[in-house]
Amino acid sequence: MVQHWWEWLIAAYLFLGGMGGGGMMVSYYFCCRRDEHKLAALSAIASLIIVVVGVFFLILDLEKPEKFYLVFMSPHLNTRSMIFVGSSILTAFIVFGLIYITSLNVEWPSILGKIIPILPWYGKGGVASLTGLLAAIAGFLTTFYTGVLIGVLKSVPFWHTPALPLLFVASALSTGVVGILLLNDVYALMRPKEERHRYEEYCSTLGKWDAILISIELLIVFTYLFIFSYGPREAELSVQLLVAGNMAPLFLGGVVLMGLSVPLLLEYWHIMSENRGKKVTCTLPMIAAVLVIVGGLILRYAILQSGVMTIFLPPS
Repeated sequence: MVQHWWEWLIAAYLFLGGMGGGGMMVSYYFCCRRDEHKLAALSAIASLIIVVVGVFFLILDLEKPEKFYLVFMSPHLNTRSMIFVGSSILTAFIVFGLIYITSLNVEWPSILGKIIPILPWYGKGGVASLTGLLAAIAGFLTTFYTGVLIGVLKSVPFWHTPALPLLFVASALSTGVVGILLLNDVYALMRPKEERHRYEEYCSTLGKWDAILISIELLIVFTYLFIFSYGPREAELSVQLLVAGNMAPLFLGGVVLMGLSVPLLLEYWHIMSENRGKKVTCTLPMIAAVLVIVGGLILRYAILQSGVMTIFLPPS
């Protein structure tokens, strides 16, 4: 029997949580390795918004969404539960992310330009470095948690494997990288022409990172499917649903082909053209980025919808 209680809302949460976590890690790179505080701030803001929207989808999926606060305030609080652990990680991500953003030495528009500069940590490089690192660590834990959340369910053998968190981490980092790649390109258009070359270099760097991550993701996908094609009966059925059943068009077409293979070829083409000394724009990486993002969402949905449950029969 295929599970039916987790569908698009949870798929969207898993996707957005992972993408936002990966994006925060890229933001920290721009802050501390490239000294691009404005781009780092925009990347961190986008990552926070993405994760908060994902949490909103998670809350909507609850049987009683209005009581989500009981995760922390219930008299029967279980601090070892995955829900509590995940909520703690998300809270740390948001708190450290907000302090990190408001500590960056950038000019803020409108009313924010009057409020943020009066904060005691505004413009403090040490605070930005520390909280940025903590936010990036919380971001990585968020990407990992999205795989662990469903991987702890022993009733679905296809999910109950270390391969699932690894797959979701690779996918989350990939979507996070390309999300910031798109943001970088939009920001570049707002800068003077003489500065745009620098952002084109960032686009190429992020495209190379994503090509590596996609290669790792493809390796994990094929290994994952191969191992479970010889696994427990329920896991075999899950693999069949993905490669030959009603989920095959979505998984093979939307994930393996559109979300992974085509973007990898586009990024490889861009890298090879650049290595040959040809003048290249960021068009190919941008197209690849959009495909990766769509494929990342479909991946979560396909994995959820292929979860065949073990049926436990009472003793005779």
